[in-house]
Amino acid sequence: MGQDGRVLALSDGVFAIAATLLALDIRVPEGLSTGGLHDALLELTPDIVGYAIAFLVIGVLWMGHRELFTDVYRAEPPVAAVNVVLLGFVALLPFPSSLLANYGDEPVAVLGYAANVAMIAALQLVIVGVARRTGSFRPGRAAFPAYAPSAVTIVVFALSAPVALFAPTWTPLCWLLLIPAHATVNRIEKRTAGAGR
Repeated sequence: MGQDGRVLALSDGVFAIAATLLALDIRVPEGLSTGGLHDALLELTPDIVGYAIAFLVIGVLWMGHRELFTDVYRAEPPVAAVNVVLLGFVALLPFPSSLLANYGDEPVAVLGYAANVAMIAALQLVIVGVARRTGSFRPGRAAFPAYAPSAVTIVVFALSAPVALFAPTWTPLCWLLLIPAHATVNRIEKRTAGAGR
């Protein structure tokens, strides 16, 4: 396995562990009666919703990371170094995810989660910039499709910060704007690619 393969293997492993750790907060006490079990399962609803949101976000970040490294064809030391910092923030995600599940009505919990995700997206932008500067980015790849997905993620999570201050429980709904935002970016990329032919 070459250096590039080792970078991707490490990255995939960190994303997988972070996604797995999300489930550790979902548990019920032992020795419950039938009624107690039903109550405990109902009380788990916020944890399960938090898990679903956090798992979806990690999945989207992982897919974006894999897509990014189809354009970065050589993981030069500066790219690998930034990637290690990015993976540190990925490994941290279970903590703000747990805070979000348990204290989703507290602005600090929501802002912490949003800041963590925005930092991961920002570091993806740094990887693109470093790879382009060091010549390890795919030749001929336009700037827009390389930068746009991560930039859109940063903007959506940054714009959700004021909402978190006044209505923290509604903030995760703002993050759903990522779906139409990324769809728009994909349409623009396809239209640009079609016009360039």
